[in-house]
Amino acid sequence: MRFPILKALVQKEVRRHLANRGGIALALLLVVAALLLSIFNPTTAEAGAGGGDLIGGVHHCYIEYASKTETILDLMRRVPPDLRAQVVFRVVPPGELSSPMSYAPGTGAIRIVEQLADNSPRWNIEVWHPPGEPGAMAPYELWLFKALRQSLQARATEELKKTGADVSSLPATQFRDDDLWAVAESFRTLNVEFQRLQSTPGTPLSLPTVEIRRNGLGAKPLDYRSAIATAMIVFALYFTCCYLLPTLNCEERERGVLLAQALSPASPAEIVGAKFLFYPVVGIGLAAVLAGIYSPNVLSSLFFWLALLAMSSGFLGIGMTVSTLAKTQRSAFMGSMCYLFAVSLILLVCSQNRIPIIPYLALEFHGPKILHAAVTQNIEPKHWYHLLATFFLGAFWMVLAGWLFRRRGWQ
Repeated sequence: MRFPILKALVQKEVRRHLANRGGIALALLLVVAALLLSIFNPTTAEAGAGGGDLIGGVHHCYIEYASKTETILDLMRRVPPDLRAQVVFRVVPPGELSSPMSYAPGTGAIRIVEQLADNSPRWNIEVWHPPGEPGAMAPYELWLFKALRQSLQARATEELKKTGADVSSLPATQFRDDDLWAVAESFRTLNVEFQRLQSTPGTPLSLPTVEIRRNGLGAKPLDYRSAIATAMIVFALYFTCCYLLPTLNCEERERGVLLAQALSPASPAEIVGAKFLFYPVVGIGLAAVLAGIYSPNVLSSLFFWLALLAMSSGFLGIGMTVSTLAKTQRSAFMGSMCYLFAVSLILLVCSQNRIPIIPYLALEFHGPKILHAAVTQNIEPKHWYHLLATFFLGAFWMVLAGWLFRRRGWQ
């Protein structure tokens, strides 16, 4: 390998892309998409990375009311930090509170109407959820009903103090940190009232103590925002190595530029080496920018850079293989798209029908797993095995691409 020749060949690749700015435009669109993904619907800062649902569900909940009463002010004070960006309080005219309204996709509302009925205050609460998705409002309902219960507890204590009653006789609430707090509280309150109403104190009468716990499965729910960020990173690597490289390489073949390079002092290894130096570096750089926009902490992870290196080497081998088998630029484009469609279909069929072994032979089976683990910073021992498999498959594709290029790369 001679450095001056490698430098000239890499500069040639740079000038080609500067002259044809389609790839640059798409790269900028990916960066803008990553910025939008990071700016809109952000998550809490302590999470360190995205964690909200961007697709489906409810990412904003409106608390609608006619006037800002003490109850509304108390609710505003009780909004937890992880919901402050999603819960929006707004005033709605009294006439509109009782009529249906249209809400934007991904939003819901909880209407609170305070009125007097038979000279006693009454709260009417209406939950408006997306069609067919009542569970999407669960996090907001859980917070609201718990906050209202706490507010009523405080109000009851104040009213009892005004009358001189013994406040200690009022059962204190014991809230849990899960969505079963209301059920647990109802059983506990029943037991307290049962003990209070017994005719003879100390009578050994008791109700069964009910303890309820909900245990989640080992798998964690899919975070759509991190999944989208991972998909953009994979697409950046695929676009540079499996799309740009084959199409531009076949363009060189059609115009005779590749043959001219073969007749130049540059050796085949230097020609291929220049492409190996340019396209993976550009792909890794673009992928790192996208990942850094989504979660800056990921850039300090060694596992992330190893995952990028493994994926880019594999995609580079696939791109070079397509470029050696294709005759024209159009056939190179179709070959890249057919490969992507075929692998996606095979992985989908194997996943739906639980077909073993075959998915392990695909680079696209291991790569997204390790990149998603790196992006979410949730790296487990199994991901290191996926990383080793990705490096092995990448090495296989690069050896195959080098062998094919020597045999028919100039044709």
